[in-house]
Amino acid sequence: MKILRQSLALTLTLVLVLPTWGANEIVGTTVRSQSATIQQAKLAAGSTVYSGDAITAARDGHAQVSLPGGGRVDVLSNSTVRVERNAEGVELTLERGTTSFQTRPDSQITALLTDARIRAPKGGSALGIVGMESPDSALVVAKIGTLEIISEHDSKSVLVPEGSAARISLVPEQPEQGQVGVQAAGRSRRRLAIILLLAGGGVTAGAILAATGGGPSSSTPVSPPVSPSVP
Repeated sequence: MKILRQSLALTLTLVLVLPTWGANEIVGTTVRSQSATIQQAKLAAGSTVYSGDAITAARDGHAQVSLPGGGRVDVLSNSTVRVERNAEGVELTLERGTTSFQTRPDSQITALLTDARIRAPKGGSALGIVGMESPDSALVVAKIGTLEIISEHDSKSVLVPEGSAARISLVPEQPEQGQVGVQAAGRSRRRLAIILLLAGGGVTAGAILAATGGGPSSSTPVSPPVSPSVP
């Protein structure tokens, strides 16, 4: 009986402790770091990156994190990226600046930008770049492979072929009919993603320059908006 009680006590202890371990799941290992920090501490090559960590690169800095299965996340200069691991893979949230990510079938990565999710379709491989132009606008470049951008509010998706780019504009959600001027205290409107595929010669080069800090490509022609849908 005493042994049974001890076994039950040990099982209960493990159940209580396991959620804490889950919160510290490993995302990957830092393979390169220059003028970069993690949770406001200096980030050194070889450091382990855990779920929930935020990586910041200074104006002259960068960081690269290698993921199990061959995936990779790069935090480029003057940028902050937060990473989370879940059952489907790794999610990265671009808080400012520019990031690039390489996603593979055995190492899935999804980039989050408020209402938009950016990933390789059907669990494939791709190398993408996401760069903030402003708090309300970002560029997405499919450097290798195809990227899929999904707008969460309507579950619509847009494919960005290899060598192409798209611009994501974040606009405030419009109030429902009869609710104009009415807003709950302390609540801000959700921002919705409008996705525009960039079109025309030389678009990709200009978009990559803009996404990596070479300045916005405001003169780049665009196709009509593809999300939200229009009649």
